[in-house]
Amino acid sequence: MLSVYMAMLDEPEDKARFEDAYNRYRGKMLAIAYNITRNYHDAEEAVSNAFFAIARNFGKLRERSPQERAAFYCVVAKNCAYDLMRKNGSRNEIPLDDETDIEDVSTDVSDEALSDIGYERIVDAIRSLPEQYAQVLYMRCVTGISTKEIAEITGDTDGGVRKRLERARAKLREILEEQGITV
Repeated sequence: MLSVYMAMLDEPEDKARFEDAYNRYRGKMLAIAYNITRNYHDAEEAVSNAFFAIARNFGKLRERSPQERAAFYCVVAKNCAYDLMRKNGSRNEIPLDDETDIEDVSTDVSDEALSDIGYERIVDAIRSLPEQYAQVLYMRCVTGISTKEIAEITGDTDGGVRKRLERARAKLREILEEQGITV
């Protein structure tokens, strides 16, 4: 199947980079898709669809950092899995993250506060965070990948990622409170 995706690419440099991404992230993407579909064949189909979409847009990813590309691959796999479930008419509940890395609820922004604040204000606040905090917050909260996976992507330890997430949430809370928003 890799050769089909590679045929979609023009530049030899893109082909080499795509092959590396395929070998490096296919397993992780398959795990993400499987956690959503709970069916190996559906997960494989979702990952295949994801790589097709990635290959189609691969040139746009050149300017992105390796961490952004890795997060993008995971998001595409997740979206393709959800799309496949909708297409197949699956009415299964979407499983929650099995991990228990939400133990420190005091540092998380509540859903009620987020719904009252508005999406744009939250996005602006996240964008104003230092890059190291915005990156892990995006990967964890937007893409939904685990802290262990973020650690693999960033080359950090799981504990280091958890600490950065804690600091990112605290900094985000600070920014929102400066804007008069209590969380």
